[in-house]
Amino acid sequence: MSLVETPHTAAPARAAARRSRRIGLIAMLISTVGMALSGIFGRLATPDGASTGEALTLGRMAVGAAGMAVILAATGRLPQLRLRPSRSVVLGGMFLGLSLSTYLSATVLTDLSRAVALHYLGPILSTILARLVLKERVSPADALSLGVSFLGMMLTAGLLGADRTAGGEHELLGTLLGVASGIFYGAALLCYRYRSDMPADARSFWNFTFGAVATAGMVALVRPDLSGMTATHWAWAGALFLVSGLLALGMLVVAGKHLRSAELSGLSFTEVVVATSLGAVLFAEPFGATTVLGIVLILAAAIVPLLGGARSEAGSGAGAGSGPAASTMSR
Repeated sequence: MSLVETPHTAAPARAAARRSRRIGLIAMLISTVGMALSGIFGRLATPDGASTGEALTLGRMAVGAAGMAVILAATGRLPQLRLRPSRSVVLGGMFLGLSLSTYLSATVLTDLSRAVALHYLGPILSTILARLVLKERVSPADALSLGVSFLGMMLTAGLLGADRTAGGEHELLGTLLGVASGIFYGAALLCYRYRSDMPADARSFWNFTFGAVATAGMVALVRPDLSGMTATHWAWAGALFLVSGLLALGMLVVAGKHLRSAELSGLSFTEVVVATSLGAVLFAEPFGATTVLGIVLILAAAIVPLLGGARSEAGSGAGAGSGPAASTMSR
């Protein structure tokens, strides 16, 4: 049997690559919207004056783990869990849980746009560390995309413009928690770059599980007061668990199987756009000229790796190859 690609085999290969990439793009957009909604759900699930980010994240991760276990059992793939998770999988899940809990607390204390923008320090930090520690190659186009995304993020967060006035003690704490969430997120992504191969469903289950372990530790330490939560608060919490947990993080794993690492990173920054827009519409948060400029830069940066992936796909029919597993679990 010939191993040389002929015109008869090249066309089906390119068609399969396009279908695979389309699946990845759709999955990533679903994930991005679900993630952006987490700040909305988190605010609506939190009683006035309360801080429940750790408890809500624990529920989010626990429901995700239970949901993945049900899916694995229903599809006959539960034996996948016999594979022993590596140290990087364990640490990656724990860092992810810490990142999401600090992020959710930040969304209550400061603007949604600032919280989500600071959270996205993670991909940039991870890329820099991967270059220094793992000697991963960063193409000029990918570097340009990340740099423009970072500038757009700073503008959208109000850290470079004049759209926001200085806040008080709560604003400062929210900003610090946002920075912490970005650092934890970057550490999680770096851990995922180390991890060995594991089926995507099993990976997702262990991410949820070890994320729940880490946030359970935070709950035990902080002891959030849930006594003020009404049935309405719990209903919004349930939406957070299902939409921003099981659905959004599950779709992120699917996207990671079909898109390049740079494409995942670029598209993930669009969460800043969605969260900022929702914050302006639902909570009358600032949305001035620098915010608009930041959004334009983020969207432009997201297009760069997509164009590169499309050219690669057209040239070789293999543009849907998955990138490093690091980017498959962004929040």
